[in-house]
Amino acid sequence: MNIGEILVYLNPLLILSAIYFGYQNIAKNKSDRERNFDSMAYLILGNQTFLLILLAYYFLTTNLKFEYVSDYSSDDLSIWYKLAGVWAGRDGTLLIWTWATSLTLVLERYFHKEKEMQRELTSLIGMGLLLALCTIQLFINPFGLNETIPNEGNGLNPLLLSPYMIIHPPIVFVSYGMIVFLYASAISFLITEDKSWNDTIKRWGRGSWIGMSLALIIGGYWAYVTLGWGGYWAWDPVETAGLLPWFAMTTLLHTSVMSRRKKDYRILGPLLSMLTFILVLLESFVTRGGIWSSVHSFIVEDNGGTWSRLNYVLENDISVRGFFILMILSLIITLMIVLNKYRKRHVEEETVEYKSIEKLLSEDNTFFAAIYTQLLILTVTLVLLLVRANGYLSPEVFEIRLAPFVVILAAIFTIHTLRPFMKIQNILVIVGVSLFFSIGYASISEGRGWIVGAMVPWAIVCGYSIFRYMWKYRAKKLLPMLRAWGPYTAHLGIMLILVGYCFSYGLGTEDSITLNEGEEKLAGNFILKLNDVSMEIKTVTINYKGVEVNATEITVKADIKLEEKENKKIVIDDQLSKTILSFTNQETTEIYLKHELHRDLYLTLNSVTAGVDGEPSSATITVREIPGIILVWIGSFLTILGMIMTMFTEWKPGKEWLRKIAN
Repeated sequence: MNIGEILVYLNPLLILSAIYFGYQNIAKNKSDRERNFDSMAYLILGNQTFLLILLAYYFLTTNLKFEYVSDYSSDDLSIWYKLAGVWAGRDGTLLIWTWATSLTLVLERYFHKEKEMQRELTSLIGMGLLLALCTIQLFINPFGLNETIPNEGNGLNPLLLSPYMIIHPPIVFVSYGMIVFLYASAISFLITEDKSWNDTIKRWGRGSWIGMSLALIIGGYWAYVTLGWGGYWAWDPVETAGLLPWFAMTTLLHTSVMSRRKKDYRILGPLLSMLTFILVLLESFVTRGGIWSSVHSFIVEDNGGTWSRLNYVLENDISVRGFFILMILSLIITLMIVLNKYRKRHVEEETVEYKSIEKLLSEDNTFFAAIYTQLLILTVTLVLLLVRANGYLSPEVFEIRLAPFVVILAAIFTIHTLRPFMKIQNILVIVGVSLFFSIGYASISEGRGWIVGAMVPWAIVCGYSIFRYMWKYRAKKLLPMLRAWGPYTAHLGIMLILVGYCFSYGLGTEDSITLNEGEEKLAGNFILKLNDVSMEIKTVTINYKGVEVNATEITVKADIKLEEKENKKIVIDDQLSKTILSFTNQETTEIYLKHELHRDLYLTLNSVTAGVDGEPSSATITVREIPGIILVWIGSFLTILGMIMTMFTEWKPGKEWLRKIAN
């Protein structure tokens, strides 16, 4: 065994020792046991950190005696892509996940030293979850050796040779590490009912939410500029599986607000934390295990449908089986604790009489309704994702099924936000008119354009609600103003993302046309002219299954001119290209992307046919016009900014700094 394998096997032993000291600390309340637990926690984090550094070193030096390194690295990669190989497979990403979990646990204990049962029990349960993950790591050990050392490594999949590969996966799994700790804290709260649980949500719930949001945004843009991935959002299984924990965490954060104010949702909050953790496990074992067929999957799949692959993977892959078992056990244990805790509690149900519409649509009731509507959206999305596992579902299916719940949520948000500024009767008129227009337009329209007309009234009323609320606090001092603006800035961002999605997919156009050299044709709202086609051929050396071979690389280029049909304005006068590697028949198409304020122009060279016997060469080109896409990216920025503002205005040094500059 090498040093890496030894330290991976040492992890469970260290964690078991920490669990022993943590249990002794709780059972006997001895300070020396607490110090021993802290020492073990630091030792575990140190061991995890050393393992990450060691694995990174092996990748940077392309040490091919390690199977994981030879699978995802090669000498011809740049230093950053070699480093990205660390998290290119399951072995490395799980190592990052366990490292982030231990780091979160240590940071929580270091910065919050209050001696309380909630803190100690959370640490103990967190260690138990970390033990489960580190046990799975034993079966996907990144330090396993090759039986025969290859001459060259396989390198990264060409689609992963992107700067986004360097930052996207680490953000995902660091966020997942926070979620593990948050789930441990939720289980502790079910036992202790300690109010500090809400503080944990504020720290690690918001932190993981920012991480998951950032990962979705980066992943969306990565898919947008990668041909064949369906654009920035295509309701692909991998994309949707990554969205589900974000949905659950968003609902949990809203729930925690009412929990702090009204002491409500003492059960729903922990259950949502459990759901977030389970959805993270679900995403991990179905996507990394190759169970769901996806354009984002790089794992060779067994032939057959999803359930066939599930049975095959569970039978042959112990690590995926471990994720599946951990997911089921987490669900069972949490539900047992909930039932055991509350089955003997006598709850006196009060009959609430609503004597007026104002009381029925009160601030608390609309907030509750928003939370439960979010849960409905999460449930419908999960059901559609599971149905999608049995066969292809078009994006329109998701849009049509989810649209009514999004409209309901928009109506509830409008009522909740405008209550302080307008009479409830006037608000209901606005909501009713918007609902009538939305349903009417959607029912008479054809194609995907319905989502634009159906969205317009809600974009207007929700946008007005947000700006009206923010306008109210414009004259306040800096700290209370930013504290009020933070959540609504995030809501404004999400609204802009939805508007941008509706415009880009509802009004977007796409045309694929074939032209001869010197010919021009109509392509949607444009006139496309093919000026010239050229071809370059050269011999290159590639790594094929660990062996260096010579291959012919053919690069075809098309000089094109694109002008608007209406005003004859030339918008693109440039060159499109495509590379074909003869040895593997691998095609690499360069996307030509032009960003404009109101739209993106997205062009690709699909194929080229060389002319024979004096005939001109021809090319097939796809022209896409994507309106309103900039709203998605602006909304993404505002969503992250809003949450950062919220956290900063509740952070003690942040509050002091804002008060200082305001004076």
